Amino acid sequence: MPKNSFSQSKVRTELLTLQTIFDKDYQFTIPSYQRPYVWSDIDVLDLFNDIKTACKLKEPNYFIGTILSSELNQNGDKVYELIDGQQRTTTLMLMTIAFKQAGVKTKLSSLATYGNKPRLQFTVRDQVQQLLGAYAKLDGFQEPSGYEIENNPYLSQIKKALVVLKEAVQEIIDNDGDCDEPTISEFGDYLYSNVQWVNNIVPLGIDLNRLFATMNTSGIQLEQTDILKAKLFKKITANKAQYDAMWLACEHLESYFERNVQKVFKKGDWARISPSDLASFNNELLRFEVANEEPNSTQRRKGLSIAELASGLMEEEKVSTADSSSFETYDLDVETVYCQSIIKFPLLLIHAYRVYLALNGGGDIEPRLHSDRLLEIFEPLVQSDEETITGFIKMLWQVRYQFDRWVIKWVEPDNSTQTQLALTSQTKGKDRINRSQKELSALVLLQSVRNFTGDRSAQYWLTPFISRLLAENISDESAALSLLEGIDNCMSLSEVTQIHASFLLAKNVEPLTTTWQVKRSYFYKPMSTSFEHYWFQKLEYLLWKQLKQSEFSLSTEHQKKFKLFRITSKNSVEHIHPQNHSKLASQHLHNFGNLVLLSPGENSSYSDKPESVKRAEFMKKDRYDSLKSKRIFEKMKDGGDWKADDVETHCEEMLAVLDTHYEEGILRNG
Repeated sequence: MPKNSFSQSKVRTELLTLQTIFDKDYQFTIPSYQRPYVWSDIDVLDLFNDIKTACKLKEPNYFIGTILSSELNQNGDKVYELIDGQQRTTTLMLMTIAFKQAGVKTKLSSLATYGNKPRLQFTVRDQVQQLLGAYAKLDGFQEPSGYEIENNPYLSQIKKALVVLKEAVQEIIDNDGDCDEPTISEFGDYLYSNVQWVNNIVPLGIDLNRLFATMNTSGIQLEQTDILKAKLFKKITANKAQYDAMWLACEHLESYFERNVQKVFKKGDWARISPSDLASFNNELLRFEVANEEPNSTQRRKGLSIAELASGLMEEEKVSTADSSSFETYDLDVETVYCQSIIKFPLLLIHAYRVYLALNGGGDIEPRLHSDRLLEIFEPLVQSDEETITGFIKMLWQVRYQFDRWVIKWVEPDNSTQTQLALTSQTKGKDRINRSQKELSALVLLQSVRNFTGDRSAQYWLTPFISRLLAENISDESAALSLLEGIDNCMSLSEVTQIHASFLLAKNVEPLTTTWQVKRSYFYKPMSTSFEHYWFQKLEYLLWKQLKQSEFSLSTEHQKKFKLFRITSKNSVEHIHPQNHSKLASQHLHNFGNLVLLSPGENSSYSDKPESVKRAEFMKKDRYDSLKSKRIFEKMKDGGDWKADDVETHCEEMLAVLDTHYEEGILRNG
């Protein structure tokens, strides 16, 4: 065997499912050096809902990536120590616990435990063991106190994740009669048998410190975007380097578009170039010159596999770094982070492709809209001619410009370390374009509603929003808001799927919708936690618009609270009048008027406290975390109860807010 080759026998690879884990009696342990579980409730629900969508579409499998582990022998048991992949594995185990706690009769329920202990174990983290064991209803395990959970980073996120997973499972149970959605047993079976991932098992005795160091310095695996780019660029014969530079300027989403363009197109006439000059590619101003040798795009992210890394370490061979010289000509510092995008580059490519198809008379993509399906989605473009491919790259440039101009980003305000969703404005400096954060606006909040609800892995609203921004050449924020409100209203009342509705709107065709008056009846059903989260967030947006009009009539204290209000990720429905020992009949207890949407942490702190206590705690906060809660607690008064009449009145008041909005939308668009 040549010296630089690797032996596959030294690193074993196994395809896993939860069924495999159960059938083969596998266990997992998290070593003491691992960081705490850090997935947010957004991350957890994104994975859960993505698997549910794959189940609904009857996809043969759902692949969640790879993990890296080391096999241990503990008294004859098969135990894998997780070197990399803790977050996904923990989330899957929490899903099995959520099924067990919901009392669902499925094979998943038996997966949460192994004998008299949790199947997922945390080395030297006894409190985590106690938490998981108590959640899995094992004898001898005691759940830590609320204070201990809140103040222990190894416990708090696990608790929040399980809260949202339990509600997600319960929502499927409550909607089991909906023929459009999978039943709880169908979803459980799919999760058990069809969710797959690869376990790379490194040999015993490997120096893990050296393995981590090598992984961190040897580049990363070739990604789908690189493969797609290589396939597309094979068809380009003229000006390939220019299109390569255009692609690169669009790719780095952690920096604003004009910064990328300025680094890539260094010889551009930046004293003359204004923000609007970047709306479409203009080589007269950018002055791109073709280099002697064009970059080989397939080399840029060339990395080493886990097997190569581990094998090289075992053989005491020096692992060479990947060729990173491909784009040094452009000096694009990919480590610099100026903002964080709400989507990643693969999804931006997909939306750009849908915009291209919509504005050029094409049909929508056929595969599911997900970044993992990138190569499948783009196969028709790969098979097309050079003119079509270069046309798409020009469209990608335009989409990226509109994306940075009109779509919210996570930015870090001055004198703050906490990021928030915001829009920025462009100003022309002497030889560069500068950015400054805009004040909170209705456009930011409505996009926040869309960002935190629906299918977050797809963000369907982006296709019609960017498509119509381009087609209508919108340059005014009020016009952009009016556009997005129309899109949002149509999608919220659509009788076709969200993906189909979004593409029709991108083509400026209104999808089939129900009337608001028909939709209104939805809110009279006692649906408890099964109400769509979208409607809570939409109301927060509309209540903010109302309050904004009378902001200066508020007291100084309440003005401060209002200015700090933001629409954030909230995935837990809370009953204002508590469920335990309730005095309300079911139709009032689970009525929309008795419910608010909170984050898992807020819900946990409210728990089953009396409504008067909840009110007192809400009033002490330095900001409004929920404007619907504000309306409820202001109506309740000090020490009061939240009675059946109050629930009905509040529900009608919220519907009146929605009535006005949708009726005005009809008049404006009609």
